[in-house]
Amino acid sequence: MKVRKQLILFTLLFIPALSYAQNKIDVLILNKNYEQALIELDKQIAKSPNAALYLKQGIVYENKQDYQKALQAFLSGLQIEPDNIAMLEETAGCFSILGNNQDAIAFYEKALKVEPNNLALAGKLGRVYINQKEYEEAYQVFSEIYQKDSSNVYWNKQLAYCSFRVFQREQARDLYQKVLEANPRDHGTYINLIHCYNWKKEANALMATIDSGLVQFPNDSELVYEKAMFFYKTKRYGPAMLQFHKYLEREKQPEYETIMNYGISTYFTGLEDKALEIFGDLKRQNPNDPLVMYYQSLCNRKLKNFDDAIELMTFAIDASVPDYVSEMYHHLGQMYGQQRRFKESIDALSKAYELNPGKTEVLFEIATTYEEYNSNKTLAMNYYRIYLTEAGEKAKNAIYALERIDRLKEDLFFDE
Repeated sequence: MKVRKQLILFTLLFIPALSYAQNKIDVLILNKNYEQALIELDKQIAKSPNAALYLKQGIVYENKQDYQKALQAFLSGLQIEPDNIAMLEETAGCFSILGNNQDAIAFYEKALKVEPNNLALAGKLGRVYINQKEYEEAYQVFSEIYQKDSSNVYWNKQLAYCSFRVFQREQARDLYQKVLEANPRDHGTYINLIHCYNWKKEANALMATIDSGLVQFPNDSELVYEKAMFFYKTKRYGPAMLQFHKYLEREKQPEYETIMNYGISTYFTGLEDKALEIFGDLKRQNPNDPLVMYYQSLCNRKLKNFDDAIELMTFAIDASVPDYVSEMYHHLGQMYGQQRRFKESIDALSKAYELNPGKTEVLFEIATTYEEYNSNKTLAMNYYRIYLTEAGEKAKNAIYALERIDRLKEDLFFDE
């Protein structure tokens, strides 16, 4: 966009028919005296508004990064010359910068109707589609560009990205390879190409790409991470451990999962003491992670610390059931109850409480269900008591439970 603006200004500067005032404005713009240029432009527009003046005014505001005012200037110019290609392009660019991608698309499409073979405009339209995550549309745009010009590295890279997004993985792979042949210092393309490979079927090509990237960018943390993950996925835990260690030396804020993979690789390498240190750090971050406790247990087992191993494995099992499973059983119990299938309801509600003892209100529901289900009211009364004991001050239905206990006692007394 910057080069185009300079060309526009250069062209306007040297049109012989331009007045002295307009030449003065052009000199002010070229000398970056934007405030004075705007003053002169306002004067000229007030006298005789035309598209060229609005175009200059918009470009000055763009240079000042005041895109809202630039947009107003370009739109004013388009009212005079609706098909002005420079104005349409600048308007679309402003909309895009301001985050209004829908209007940017509309104006790029208008511009392409004026100049349908303008590949640079089409490329900009494709980029806006990418910003909108409309990858099918972007793929279509860049595919059409590729048919007309397959030599442009930048456009090929955009098409490769879109190809991957629309699940044309092989096309994306081939295009990224072509991009790297032309520009082997493109770091992002190494990462994208690595992700195009199937690590099970194209392992050699994947590793060759990583190593090629590391030749260009020695010890680059992203590439080292990709190498670690490749070894990890292929269960080559020794090399994976070394690469994770190398990565973690450089990465200041590593992902929790990355440290986990490092710990697992270390365990399978046979370094249980070191693995315990890693899992200890993870446990401090997340005390209830069952996977951490699981591997801590395995490490202690290897080290013959059986008491610790058993305790940790027990904790891991208890923590492995997610909270939503208890909620599922709770809902299931309520649905059985609505169908008056009381035995199934009590079984489901009991399972909900077993999985999450913090759900004490479930005990109240079990008690009320027993009242309907079983002629022996002792079970219901006992569950009301358990409910009051376990819930304590948090019991939402304490008054009702106490009233039912008193009533059930009376019923039991008279039954005797």
